[in-house]
Amino acid sequence: MEALQTEIVGWLGYLDRWSVSWQIAFILVVAISVAFTRRTTTLFNNNQPLANLVGPLTLVGTGLLLGIVPIPSGIVLQVGLFWALFNTVSWIESKLKINNRKNQLAALLSKIAKPAILVWAITYFIARLSSLSAISIVGIGNFSNTEFAIGNTFLLVIGLYLILVTSQTFAALTAYVIQLILKYDDRTRKLLQPLFQYLIIACGLVALALWANFDSSTLLVIFGSLSIGLGLGLQQPVLNFVTGIWLLLEGSIKPGEVLMIDNEPCLVKKLGLRVIYLSRQRDDAELLIPNQILFQAKAESFTAGENNRRETIEIGAAYHHDPQLIIGLLEEIAQSHDRVLKQPMPKAFTIDFADSSITYILKFSVRNPLDALTVSSELRQQIWTAFEENDITIPFPQRQVYPMEWPPKDKKTLG
Repeated sequence: MEALQTEIVGWLGYLDRWSVSWQIAFILVVAISVAFTRRTTTLFNNNQPLANLVGPLTLVGTGLLLGIVPIPSGIVLQVGLFWALFNTVSWIESKLKINNRKNQLAALLSKIAKPAILVWAITYFIARLSSLSAISIVGIGNFSNTEFAIGNTFLLVIGLYLILVTSQTFAALTAYVIQLILKYDDRTRKLLQPLFQYLIIACGLVALALWANFDSSTLLVIFGSLSIGLGLGLQQPVLNFVTGIWLLLEGSIKPGEVLMIDNEPCLVKKLGLRVIYLSRQRDDAELLIPNQILFQAKAESFTAGENNRRETIEIGAAYHHDPQLIIGLLEEIAQSHDRVLKQPMPKAFTIDFADSSITYILKFSVRNPLDALTVSSELRQQIWTAFEENDITIPFPQRQVYPMEWPPKDKKTLG
């Protein structure tokens, strides 16, 4: 650290020169003026390229003119060039995002090109202040029996940043290549992409550790501790993650499919690596069910548009009505509904002799399980209307209450 302090003191001596200090002061004045002008006026509102380049062009033009005199202006000129390059990349990025906010090229410009320009500028000016090779070997500390200098620490930080930024792009490319080889669908590719991203990040971190010459025994201790932590503290998330991959590869559950959860039809909205997102028909609630629970639980499955849903309506009619008349009427009502399937045909049955009525059931099928509740409601309304039109009675138990006193005043009991 003493060597680093010595270097910084040397930089301050360099910055104290008049030829350097006036250029820094001029750069600050131009930057503040441009920022103030853009905030307080509408001069550049309709001309974004000009707004991006007015500051850099001022520095570049001043640097070129002063270079002819000659007056020292190299810093002004170089800052202007870096500033112009940075603003040009920003302008290209904004143009790419006009039609698509998630444009991949725009994301790469934002996450790679612009930071690369900043790193380039920093290393350029450090080289002006001192020797890069001399600074890079200045030690800043020791960790795990490994000496860290400014140079390898700087490269470690850049490497870590590049791994985190580019992992998503490389994961998408890897998933696409494997999709071409294994011929699986786009849904599987999108679900496998995060897995590849985690794998790329893990491999990148190991590679950085090996490059930095970390002590192997320390690495084993770190990875062993992480494994124990994952096994104990993250047992359920890891199980959900593994079962999510299993369900994904097995393909037994797909978006758009209808699952009967607790006898309630639920539409599968999305499959995640941790949970499955469902929409329940009864109340439009969004359900998040961990993969492990759905993997182990018993669930009745329907694929929307492929499997039919069989429904039942139970109703009672008075004893004096002909059962054949009731059965024929129920079947006719079901067959006339446009969302009731003709095959299998709707069928009505007599199932019980109750206290006050004969009990009938109507069985019918619908193509989409999510329509079952609506169709059942419409059929019940049509049955009620048809019973009214045909003078068919739906009996219900009646109860009569007699008041009484105790002891009876007339010494009589109700008989």
